[in-house]
Amino acid sequence: MTIVSSEWPDGDAVGEFTWRISVFTADNRPVPLAGRSQTHEAALHDMVVKARAYMAQEPGTFIDRTALHVNRNYVQVQGIIDPELSVDDIVARITAAYDAEAAADAERERRRREIDAIPTLSPTPAGSVREAWNDVEAWLTVNTDYTADNRVPTQELRGTDGWPDELVEFLTLYSGAPYRLLPLNALLTVEQIHDARRSMAKVWAGLAAEEPEMVDANASAHPAGTPAYSFIDEYIPFAGLDGYFWFVDTRPGPMHGCVTEYSRDSSDEDGPKWVSISAMLTDLADSLAGETAFDRMWLSSVTDGEIDWQIRR
Repeated sequence: MTIVSSEWPDGDAVGEFTWRISVFTADNRPVPLAGRSQTHEAALHDMVVKARAYMAQEPGTFIDRTALHVNRNYVQVQGIIDPELSVDDIVARITAAYDAEAAADAERERRRREIDAIPTLSPTPAGSVREAWNDVEAWLTVNTDYTADNRVPTQELRGTDGWPDELVEFLTLYSGAPYRLLPLNALLTVEQIHDARRSMAKVWAGLAAEEPEMVDANASAHPAGTPAYSFIDEYIPFAGLDGYFWFVDTRPGPMHGCVTEYSRDSSDEDGPKWVSISAMLTDLADSLAGETAFDRMWLSSVTDGEIDWQIRR
């Protein structure tokens, strides 16, 4: 069974393998064709035959672009409009595309397991914020070229009384540094830190009011480094983007001042990344200078004068 539709076939249709192939008109308009086949191989064959039959009977021209799904697994191939290529040739291209995607998925899973096997908490001890930052800054001066708009402006440290000394020292140093110094995050100004704390406090206060069982009311009483599974007042973010933050945990205890990640998906459940800001900066300086992994998985390069972070292979 084959239908010309943007909808998937009904669940009671014959065949175990649902498929959809979209061919594209000259104005890049997709025309979806969908159906079911008994086997995966038959699905690949059937979709190519039906797509070519449709294009043969329709007026107008089609561009060499084809998007297709089998059981909602998506790939793109070219060549379907080439009369020199047989149906089997196109099927072979689709098969190769699926094989390549499966290999990429397997590699991503291998890398994920490899990274997951590395402890979240770096073994680097606390040190000197200024010395580590000097090393970072020296590397930035030689290797990068950021415009003023992409740098943290000079800022006043208003409202920072009681914050950990290392955090305050770091804030005094990174004026002029690139916002996107860290992977997946942008350095925050002091004003942005205050805004983020107010915003997150409002979000979690609302959740606590609506679903109190989802929030640990005693999280602030636990030692620093203990997951709160929320965002609490004792967390001071210094970098963030799109609902993700790196923050300093100011609760008392041996891990006071540790650096932890908050994500909108899993809050702070992964625990601390570094024992302190200085430990984080030491790892950052070592990573930039020696091209070693930062935060277990990130490798830096420089593109158009700016740092580009990629997950290590």
